[in-house]
Amino acid sequence: MKKSGVQHRITRVYLIQLLLISMATVLGVWVTANIIEQVLVKQALIKEAEHYWSLLDDNPSQPRPNTRHLLGLLTSDVVSDDIPEVLQVMPDGYHRVELGSEKPIVYIESRDASRLYLVFDEQRVSVLAFLFGILPLTGVLLVIYITSFLGWKKSRELLSPLVQLSDRLRQAPVDNPGLARPDLSDIEADADSEVSVLLGALERYADRLVTFVERERQFTRDASHELRTPLAVFRANLELLVSQTGDRPLIRRMEDTVDDMEATLETLLMLARTEQTSQDSEVIIVNDLAVNLMERLSPLAERKKIRLQVRQRALMRVEAPEAVLTILLNNLVRNAINYSGSGEVTIVIENGAVQVVDAGVGMERSELDRMMKPFQRGESGESGHGLGLAIVQRLCERYHWDVMVASEPGQGTQVEVRF
Repeated sequence: MKKSGVQHRITRVYLIQLLLISMATVLGVWVTANIIEQVLVKQALIKEAEHYWSLLDDNPSQPRPNTRHLLGLLTSDVVSDDIPEVLQVMPDGYHRVELGSEKPIVYIESRDASRLYLVFDEQRVSVLAFLFGILPLTGVLLVIYITSFLGWKKSRELLSPLVQLSDRLRQAPVDNPGLARPDLSDIEADADSEVSVLLGALERYADRLVTFVERERQFTRDASHELRTPLAVFRANLELLVSQTGDRPLIRRMEDTVDDMEATLETLLMLARTEQTSQDSEVIIVNDLAVNLMERLSPLAERKKIRLQVRQRALMRVEAPEAVLTILLNNLVRNAINYSGSGEVTIVIENGAVQVVDAGVGMERSELDRMMKPFQRGESGESGHGLGLAIVQRLCERYHWDVMVASEPGQGTQVEVRF
């Protein structure tokens, strides 16, 4: 599963939530502690000093504050308490002073010749704050953490079937229709849940898709086999007709049509076989294949007054089934011959690519897009089935080759297959 999967996203959200809660808690405790120290304690000591001064005015022998948390020290013309040296040099105001092993809060205030020192021991107050503040807050945080963890765990359990389904579909070999149907039987989901409904829909869709693909393959195989017999009879009768009446342009045209039909049937059969079972690949010298194809199609090119040539700029080897390369080049060259009208058709062999270039009428961009679809023919009086470029594109997709077509009206067409 990828790091960007839904479970990883939920985990990240959960961790971010815990981090924000922790940061907010720490910030809240820090702000509260500062408020207690800077505001409440400070104001309490100021009020305590005012209260003591008022008592001292009424009773000059008023004793200094001396409680469990607060110690008062006074220096005046009448009283001289033992004041630590560190406090004697400090100015009036609010301080935190280190006295021995403790660090109490000290408030110093002078009035006339007298000086009052209030030493507040906050340790016991801190213990009370811990008992009545930090501990309840910690309990609340634990409840939040536990409920968040349970929610995160439950969400992962609920999403686990969906993640398994995603991984199974991601790993399905879609390029091989025979194995493209994934096995979803081991994915457990609660009954009537959204995942269960999705699994059922995918199972039904996969069944229909497999049935459709298999029906298409069966039709292609049956139709191709059934058409071979009448084509063979038709070719035999044409040969008999030539022997009786001689070679005529009309008969040549009929023979060319039969050749095209036989090539189309062989292509459809080959496509049906390659999509059902992978064919053995071998190292093919494309140069030899192109030369043999030129020799085989030269009579067709001569009858259409087209010059067919091979231009070899590199010696190229391709690892692929020979039948696939043969049908691919045959469709490209036949297509170029049928739609060139006149001029020449050139097979150019480069390093890693084969080009078929014609000097025909060319095509507009809109017509070029249409020609890559099945049963679409160019604006020509020549016969054809409209499958040439569509079959080439289908073969290139099957074997992960790149096919590029460039054409301009009046400038011809160039088809390049890059391996």
